[in-house]
Amino acid sequence: VAGFWGDDRIKLSRFSIGLNLVMLPVAIFYAFSTRAFILEDALAGSFPQFLFQVLISLLLFLAIMTVINLLPRLLKIKGALSKPVKIPLDITISRIIEVLDSIPVLFLIITLVAISKPSVYMVMIVIGLTSWTSIARFIRAELLKIRGLPYIEASHAMGFGQLRILFRHALPNALTPVLITIAFGIAGAILIESTLSFLGLGASADTVSWGSLLAEARKSPDSWWLAIFPGGAIFLTITLFNLLGEGLSEAMDPRLRK
Repeated sequence: VAGFWGDDRIKLSRFSIGLNLVMLPVAIFYAFSTRAFILEDALAGSFPQFLFQVLISLLLFLAIMTVINLLPRLLKIKGALSKPVKIPLDITISRIIEVLDSIPVLFLIITLVAISKPSVYMVMIVIGLTSWTSIARFIRAELLKIRGLPYIEASHAMGFGQLRILFRHALPNALTPVLITIAFGIAGAILIESTLSFLGLGASADTVSWGSLLAEARKSPDSWWLAIFPGGAIFLTITLFNLLGEGLSEAMDPRLRK
């Protein structure tokens, strides 16, 4: 979104902007606040059930916002309220990324563990919510370069829709160099979780993980297998993710296809 549309390619009427600002808290209230007890019960039950309920809330939120954005077209507002205004998506998303980049992931997880019981799912969520920024900045830079290339301009001239140009032409060419970054990001997430489990801050005490096995190896120096096998598993997994990223970059690169 930030790289392809930038700060000047998306325009909304003044009425649409005001309606979105007014109705956004309403959508959040009906999608999440009114379902707070359902989400809480699902979280106490099982993590897959919690994810399913979160998905329902997100779909409800998107449905409400879609209806809100269809209203200006149905009402056909005229006059000063219908004047289009440029939406600075690029600078807004970039500032959000910078804020998230300033948060130290490891200390954030330690803080959350200190106020709640250790859970590998919570660690996964925190890593996912804070580790996407490097990939987003990379793909934003690629799309900023690609959107000005001749074949994208030719697609606009042929009358193709914005979404078709983005997903069929721009994104496949921008995604290829990002795949290796994604693979390194997954490897980094595995290392973070292993580090937290080694420190006793990741998964719960009754959950066996590579990090917890390495912590046991520190307590039992004679049990060499507790260090060799988990450490070797971490090494092999990270190496395989790196090789997978390189393989995907070659397989999905349109310039390498015959």
